[in-house]
Amino acid sequence: LRPFTEEEYHRFFRAYVSDPVMDPLPFQYNREQISRSYAYNYGGAQKQYVHLGIFADGCPVGAFQLKRMNPEKKTCEFGIILQNDEVKNRGIGTKAIVEGLRVARGKYGMEYCIGDTMRRNSRMIHLFEKLGFSLIEEIPEAYSLPDGHREDRLVYQKKLTEDEL
Repeated sequence: LRPFTEEEYHRFFRAYVSDPVMDPLPFQYNREQISRSYAYNYGGAQKQYVHLGIFADGCPVGAFQLKRMNPEKKTCEFGIILQNDEVKNRGIGTKAIVEGLRVARGKYGMEYCIGDTMRRNSRMIHLFEKLGFSLIEEIPEAYSLPDGHREDRLVYQKKLTEDEL
């Protein structure tokens, strides 16, 4: 994990394919929109957010975020997206999450990390369980999808311990 350069950020999104489990609408790359997103994410406006690229063989294949970092409560949330199906099920996302949790604990002093997903995202639920996250909340029909479908939100939490990370 490391910060994206602006060109790497564009390379990532040019090849990004939205996961139909999470978003039924196809992603449309727009250079200006991605430039604005990069400036927003890396311009210092988001003090409680850290945006990092996930790379395989030097190529950007994913994005990882530490979000809503609260130094007083020592809590944060994380988010992850992988570029397309070619990079899924290869351990890249698992490795990025573990590394990202190390960054949260080691660099930012976070003690707890929260992640969430839709109930139908079995891949992410399996990953939460594999990494030792505990289900702490279920919110019925929290997500409203573009097709009108409602989906439950599952919220997981993990205590970040130095010996484990």
